[in-house]
Amino acid sequence: MKHRFRAVVAGATGYSGRDLIRMLLRHPDLELVGTFASSSGDAVKLTEIHPQLTGYTDLDCRPFNEEAVKGLKPDLIFLATPNEFSHEIVPKMIETGAVVVDLSGSFRLRDARLYEQYYGFEHTSPGLLERAIYGLTEFVADELPGAKLIANPGCYPTSILIPMNPLMRAGIIDESQPVICDSKSGVTGAGKTANSTTHFVEVSESFRAYNVFKHRHTPEIAQGLGLENRTDNLIFTPHLLPINRGILSTIYIRLTGGVRRTDLLDCWRESFKSSKFVRIFDGSQLPEIKFTANTPFCDIGCTVDEATGQAIIVSSIDNLLKGAASQALQNANLALGVDEGAGII
Repeated sequence: MKHRFRAVVAGATGYSGRDLIRMLLRHPDLELVGTFASSSGDAVKLTEIHPQLTGYTDLDCRPFNEEAVKGLKPDLIFLATPNEFSHEIVPKMIETGAVVVDLSGSFRLRDARLYEQYYGFEHTSPGLLERAIYGLTEFVADELPGAKLIANPGCYPTSILIPMNPLMRAGIIDESQPVICDSKSGVTGAGKTANSTTHFVEVSESFRAYNVFKHRHTPEIAQGLGLENRTDNLIFTPHLLPINRGILSTIYIRLTGGVRRTDLLDCWRESFKSSKFVRIFDGSQLPEIKFTANTPFCDIGCTVDEATGQAIIVSSIDNLLKGAASQALQNANLALGVDEGAGII
């Protein structure tokens, strides 16, 4: 009988947790053995929380309990949990010997001091920040086998860093000019907890910027672009769209002298030649949210004004999949030594 790795999901009641569970239930190499909520209460059938899973699983969703998780003897633990919850339990989960994939922001930043400013709590495990692999899969695939703590990237940073990292590394961006990132997300990006700003009547027929200059993904993007010490060179503005899911990021940059659109496309082709989940738009069409909704792909494209050296990059992802659950599974697959796309495509 084929060996299957035992997987647990904490934070199973949320949108990312739901999509992660859906993929795990069809995974050829992983067995979902337990699901947990980050809140207290009684155990309920997972299908009562997510009726669309009816017929696929009979698992209960239980309140998180450290001993209950350990009792399942997992090889893999996904934490689709709130930031402070993950911050508290990750050190304990690492002690189980399982691979821990944290979908929160609690272990993404290398500088522990930034957590108080952007997340509102003091980080008490700075040593784990140094050990965690920042799981932007396309750029760390060689580091993932054998990893024990993977910090899954945020949705906005994923949409920005995938197209930008190869260009930054190639040195074809004029770094004396600011990188301007204008990103728009569907409402599921705000999570499942209700609040006045995500009520239907507040979101419908409207479009707004939010958390300008203070969004917690700002230092993560700066870190990924190598601009930690030059944050004045990054302008990031997130917006809320009146749709369920998806992100479109429009990125404005100035290129170094003589760089053409073909150079950007060639840079991407070389960087992503082995990638299963990055699609390059090299014609006249640019990425759109509807092309990536409910898919695990990141679509990237660009236009360049060669007379001025200005370039506009457009990228699109599904915030719940490539921006969360499917990227988490990509990372877990590589950490465990199974096919990167298993359970995803």
